[in-house]
Amino acid sequence: MSGRLQGRVAIVTGAAHGIGAATARCFVAEGAAVVLADVSERGLAALAAELGDAAHAVRCDVAVPDDLVAAVEQAVTAFGGLDILFNNAAAGAGGRIEELDPADWDRVFAVNVGGVLHGIRAAVPAIRERGGGAILNTSSVAGRCASPGIAAYAASKAAVESLTRTAALELRADGIRVNAIVPGLVRTRAAEASAPFLVDALGTDPDGYVAARQGRWGAPEEIAAVAVHLVSDEASLTTGQCYVLDNGATSRA
Repeated sequence: MSGRLQGRVAIVTGAAHGIGAATARCFVAEGAAVVLADVSERGLAALAAELGDAAHAVRCDVAVPDDLVAAVEQAVTAFGGLDILFNNAAAGAGGRIEELDPADWDRVFAVNVGGVLHGIRAAVPAIRERGGGAILNTSSVAGRCASPGIAAYAASKAAVESLTRTAALELRADGIRVNAIVPGLVRTRAAEASAPFLVDALGTDPDGYVAARQGRWGAPEEIAAVAVHLVSDEASLTTGQCYVLDNGATSRA
């Protein structure tokens, strides 16, 4: 690693597993100190122990604004400030639209969209105080194409991209860049949990669906590599962009 984030302080939500954990590891390897935020205390404890003094764990439900305020306070107290926020935590709900429980819809939007909003609102004053920095949000190709069986998740991820572009323009004068990554099918615990809904809605097995649509599963580390670039000075002119990482799946007409 090249120390691209040396001296930076970051918060990663949804850090206990998958893309969040892979990105937290990359951030630390590149020189950052990281606050690991998640509702999974066991996963947080394991990752914090692995990363050592460069990481602090805090239980955080991103649907609760005060939890994100506490995560920012942890970054300032433990590491002296905040430069980077990675809004990665997400929730999903399966089932066809006519069967979807309204409470599940509300929870998905509270986490996936509300969590991004609350994260930005909590982090901006601290990032502004450091003279600027970067915010990165996790969207999904599900928000760009028809996604039978996961309507709530898909709709929420479309909203994340719109919020990303709006925040980028509002915060540009503060030197705060806001971008999103838009992963395709990445082999994570969350993706595996949604597999039964794909089977039910599409009438195919998950691996067959992935092979037909994307060629292969993506790996969390492949997404993390792009995340590091987007929050580093290498991407200093990049804001308001939503980067698709899907092995060409959405390139079809």
